[in-house]
Amino acid sequence: MKAILQPFLLLLAKTTDHELARQLQFLRVENEMLRRRLPRRISVTAGERRLLIKFGKPLGKALQELLSIVSPRTFARWLARPTKNTRPSRSRPRGRPRTEKGLRALVIRLAEENAWGYTRIFGELRKLRVKGISRSTVANILRQEGFDPGPKRGRGTWHDFLRRHKDTLWACDFFAKNICTLSGLVPCFVLFFIHRGSRRVHVAGLTTNPDAAWMRACP
Repeated sequence: MKAILQPFLLLLAKTTDHELARQLQFLRVENEMLRRRLPRRISVTAGERRLLIKFGKPLGKALQELLSIVSPRTFARWLARPTKNTRPSRSRPRGRPRTEKGLRALVIRLAEENAWGYTRIFGELRKLRVKGISRSTVANILRQEGFDPGPKRGRGTWHDFLRRHKDTLWACDFFAKNICTLSGLVPCFVLFFIHRGSRRVHVAGLTTNPDAAWMRACP
């Protein structure tokens, strides 16, 4: 009787293994189709990671042909550093954190109320001691909101005003230079004017004591 049953059981076992292999092959093909329709990188929670480790670890090397969510190297790292038995938490969003709404609104407001480019806006934010934003972030916010990151060059802007009035517009300022005197080095202040159109410089006067009286008397 044993001689008759043993070949039959062996045949039945082989048939069952063959069916299981066909089913596994079908599931692998189906999984690959579904995987191609998902993002290239999938985040898993701590609980999902524990399930993958629980059912994947007993498969050994055969698991390498089945893995699709993560690479075999990542799974091996999971095995080396198993997650703690804590409640699953929401996966942390990847990438750089989004700029705070208030700071983003401030950048947009500066762009709407002034003909400034991203460099000028970034400089004004620095003057206000605003932190947590870079020059490139300001440029990206302007692009996302439909603004040209560069300074506006059109009618009614400061650049247009200077261009239209260059023949009659003068700019003035001071500069200081130390000069040698009998009593040593003394700072001397020079008042000068620059003609916008010709770039011609006119020195109006110089003094070591630029007070209000000297300014009124200065030609």
